[in-house]
Parts: sequence; structure tokens; C-alpha cells
Amino acid sequence: MLQRIREHTSGWFAWVVIGLIIFAMAFFGIEQYFQTRIDTYSAKIESPPTWWRDAPSDGATGRLARAFVWDSVEISQAEFRERFDRYREQVRAQAGDAYDAEQVESIETKRLVLDGLVDEKILEIAAQRDGVAVDASQIRKAILEIDGITQDGEFIGEDAYKIWLQSRGLTAAGFEALIARQLTTSTLPNAVAESGLVGDAELENLLKLQQETRDLRFVEIPPPALPADATNDAALAEWHSANAERYSTEETVTISYLELDAASIAVASEPTEQDLRDRYESEKGRFGTEEERVAAHILIAVPADADDAAIEAARSKAVGIAEQARAESADFAALAAANSEDLGTKDLGGDLGTIGKDVFPKPFEEAVFALSEGGVSDPVRTDQGWHVIKLTQLVAGSQQPFEAVRDQLAAEFGESERERLFNEKSGTLVDAILREPNSLPAVARAMDVEVKTTEPFTRAAGDSVAAIEAVRAAAYSRSQKDDRLVSDPIEIGPNQVVVLQVTEHAPSALRPLAEVRDQVQADLQADRLATAARERAEALLERARKGETLDALATEIGVVPQDSNGVARQAGFPDPAIATEAFRLLPIEAGKPSDVGLAELSGGRFALVVATKVTPGDTSTLTPDVRSQIRAQLAQMRGDMERQAFVKALRGQFEIKVAEERL
Repeated sequence: MLQRIREHTSGWFAWVVIGLIIFAMAFFGIEQYFQTRIDTYSAKIESPPTWWRDAPSDGATGRLARAFVWDSVEISQAEFRERFDRYREQVRAQAGDAYDAEQVESIETKRLVLDGLVDEKILEIAAQRDGVAVDASQIRKAILEIDGITQDGEFIGEDAYKIWLQSRGLTAAGFEALIARQLTTSTLPNAVAESGLVGDAELENLLKLQQETRDLRFVEIPPPALPADATNDAALAEWHSANAERYSTEETVTISYLELDAASIAVASEPTEQDLRDRYESEKGRFGTEEERVAAHILIAVPADADDAAIEAARSKAVGIAEQARAESADFAALAAANSEDLGTKDLGGDLGTIGKDVFPKPFEEAVFALSEGGVSDPVRTDQGWHVIKLTQLVAGSQQPFEAVRDQLAAEFGESERERLFNEKSGTLVDAILREPNSLPAVARAMDVEVKTTEPFTRAAGDSVAAIEAVRAAAYSRSQKDDRLVSDPIEIGPNQVVVLQVTEHAPSALRPLAEVRDQVQADLQADRLATAARERAEALLERARKGETLDALATEIGVVPQDSNGVARQAGFPDPAIATEAFRLLPIEAGKPSDVGLAELSGGRFALVVATKVTPGDTSTLTPDVRSQIRAQLAQMRGDMERQAFVKALRGQFEIKVAEERL
């Protein structure tokens, strides 16, 4: 082994690393390297460490490096499942009745969703590796560009913002962290996309091609006639067997189920007055508003590598600005516009909006909450530099009295009691399933609930409770179809679960030929006709390419050639397929054989096509505004392509393992 390491290693740096690895193995034990580990990830991303970008990945050296110094990030099954569930809900909402559950649940779709997650992780790693970072002003600017958070260009207000967050299950800190992560990971690909440029000569050529028209000549080829008795019993039987999926019944299951719903649970007791008062005291914060502080600031930036003299110079400048801001007639907004180096807020007069807890650096936050309304702080130091802060508005908090919220507390008591009882019953239900895993009626008797039964339903659709995808997915699982076990509780709504057991399973079965004979005969005849039509069209195309004219071929098959002049590239007449084929061909030139194409039309028809003339596009009528719009569109398309190429190239710097069996 040492000889192999010697053969695959060169350079003093690699030897130092290997020495460190050997030391670690000697100190901690080599058994850690060979220890069996059960992987649970959906995808695993490995990359060389930042301090050794070209660390090897192959050979003995590479194996040691990957085992001990390469970085590794895993995408867990839970993380993938959360993203896939979100994707599925988006597709269902967009597709409506056209939703295809089988397509969405396919391994190809799951791999696409996982690839998106992998790309995000890779971009995040690359951003951290290359030192990409965002500051609070960039985060705030990005948030204010989101529809719903602003109306007519104005912030909707702190209360409305909190409601907006709560409706999406978000907290302010969590949402800001999400935006920060998105900004960080999009910085590099966006910079690449912005480099998508289109030159004048390239734009002119593209415009001429776009405006180009062609004269064309074409012959529609009628389908051949097949004898009415072209199919016999043997051919029908062969077709019926080879295309069994067309003539098979759909697989169905029938289930028995019981339902546990908190809304149907009766609450026997009423809360006492003391119960309600205790609840009010423990949750007092819900019935009032917190104190709000609106602030503005002026930033005197200090580079990360600044020396003591530069830091002191920036502080002195900030001290002078603070003194000016405290003057009786001072205009803080004007001072910010003239002096602040925070590009995101200087044009807003330094306005930072409402300042919450745990958003800004601690020294900054402490200074804000130490000020009285209208007060200006001494310079405050953060990683960005020196800040002069003014508290522009202080909104005192308010508190609703107990009497105003008593009825609400009483109603909530009932809901919380139902939830408590639901949780108790849920635990009892799980215990009953463990005792009687093969009998839903026995579980129902233990729970004193009614067992209901569905009509047979397919994997894709059903009625009543079978209309819920989670129910269908459980019913079609192996443990249900084959083992007929009582299912685990399936959540179908807030504090609402069902437990099911398959009672009947009808596998997909090929219907007898006698039952579907007419359909089989029609399908076989259509297939033979389509095959004959294509063979005839391809034979005529071959003859045309060998020199026979369209006129001669048209006469032979009993049709008349047609001409269409001035056809545009995206024309719908005479037929989009004919126009597309015509623009693929070279025009007819004297003394040269015609460049003939074959267009496939709707209904299994075909047409022979030649281009007789090309008229270059006239771009003289395009206004500068139109040219500018087209240039911008082309640049965006190119930028998107370059962004995709960048991410693809970035993936090549990482080792990616995908566990499709766990998707």
C-alpha cells in the first residue's frame, strides 16, 4: 500500500497532508476508517477543502484525502421529502383536474427536484468558499421587493408584515435568514447571467433571420388505402397481447376505515373564571402590542483590513456627523444622503424602518433601545463600520384587559381541550393498532367508533376519503395490498386522522379479446395505416431527392402541387409543420438538385416540401425601442443559458452521490 501511495503522490504539500492523515489514524485508531456506517441521505455532496482546492480524488492518495480532509454535505431524506411535498402541492394547484399523480411521483420527477436541491447546496458551498456575503440593507431591500410586503411601492406596515409572515408559517428572523441565504447563493450565478451580451452585428443578423420570408412549393401525400379485411384473428390476437396496457382494467382497492376528528369530540367541562384568568396572565403578550422603534442611521464604512489610523479617522468623522445631527435645526435625512455609505438606505434618508430584536448586531441594537424618541447616538462600531443612529419614532405598546378577551379565552379553552382529548385518543388508537394489527373492526371496537367502507378506487382517483392522495398512497402500499395490515394513522387535516385496511384488491387484468375486439381492430388498422402512410411518404421523398420533380410525383399520386409565397418563419399557414420544414431547407438553385424535405402533418399525413425562394428580412422599419427590447430579450436568454452552464460546470467540482432507492 505504501508503494502505491508513493506512486500516486507528488509534491511536498501532498506528503505533509498524508503525514497528518497517518498521524490522525495512529492517534485515533484506523478502525474508524473501516467502521461500518449506515447511510440515510438522499444525496451527498463532497468537495475538496478550501485550503486545498486541487486535492486529489482518485488513487490511494485521493481515497485518503476524501476520507479525512474533503468536506461533505448531505441532503437528508426529510429535507428532500419536504421539498418534494412542496413541489407536488404546487403542481396540483396549477394542474387542477389535469394533475397526473403517476407522473409527479415518478423517479424522473423526484430526481429533478433533488437536482434542484443539490444545485442550491453547491451554490451555497461555493458562496461560502469564495467569501460571498450580504448585509442587512441588502436583505431589507430584497424583502421590500416582494409582492404583498409592499403596496404601491410602500411598506405595508409592521403589523401587516407580521400577519403576512404568520400566514406562511414564518418568523421574521427565519424569513430574513431565508432571504439572506437566497441572496448569497444567487450572487455568483446572477453575476454570470448579467454577462449575457448581444453585439450589434449579431443582433442585425438575428433580426434579418427573424424577418426572413420564403416561397415554397409542397405536395400533400394522401394516405394509402388498405383493404377492409386487412386484419385477421391471428393479427388481432398478437396486437391485443403486445398492447395489453391499452385493454386492461385499472387496478382498484376497496378499504374499510375509521376516522378520528377533534372537531367531533365533545368537551364535558367548562373553564372556571380562575382558569381563564390564569390563561390570560400566562399568554398576556398575545393581547397587546410590543413597543416599536423606528430608526435611521448614517454609516461611515470601515474596510475589514483597515488599520488603526483609518478606523480612528472614520470614528472622528462619525463623531462630527453625530454633533451635526443633534443640532436643533438638523436634517438627519439630508445628512444621511450626503454622508452615509450604506447604498441601500442613504437615498431613503438612512431609514431602517422598525427595528426588532435579534436582527441587527448587538451593539447597534443596544444603542437603538437606549435612545429616547428623536435622540441621536454616539458612533456605534459594527463589522461594517461606524453608525450614527437616530430614533425617529417610538410607538408605545398596548394591552387589552381581561374582560375584553374573556370570550376568546373561553372559546380557545374548548379548542385546546378538544386538542388534548384528541391527543389522548390518538395515543389510545396507536395502542389499539399495535394490539390488533390485522383487524380494523377490533381497533374500532376498542375506540368505540364506526367503521366505514369506500367504493373501489384506483391509484389516481377516488371518492369521499379516497379522494385524499395520502389515503390512496397508503392503500396502495405493499403492506396494505399484500399483507392487509391496519395502517398507521394518516393525517388528513388539522387534528384529523384516518386509519384504514384494504378489504379487496383487484389487480389490473387484460380484458378478453372478444370483449374489446372492435377497439383492437380499429387500433390495429390505424397503426397499419400510419405505418403505410409513413413508408409511402419516405419512398416518395427518396425519389424526389434523386431528381424526380414534385409535379411528376403529384401527378402519379393524383394531387396538385401547391405554392405559398412570402411565408414567415412562425407562419401558421399553409401548416406550421410545412413552414418549419421549409425554413430548414436550402432554396432551389439552377443546375442543382432540389433540397426536398418531408413535413409530418396532423392526422398522420405527410407533405413533400421545397423552398423556391428566400427573401432576406428587412430590418429598416424596426425602431430603436423595438431593437432595444429584442436585444434585452436575447441577452436575457443568453444570460440564462450561461447561468445554467455555470451551475453545470460548478457541479463538476464536486463529487455527488444520489441514493435513488431512498427517494
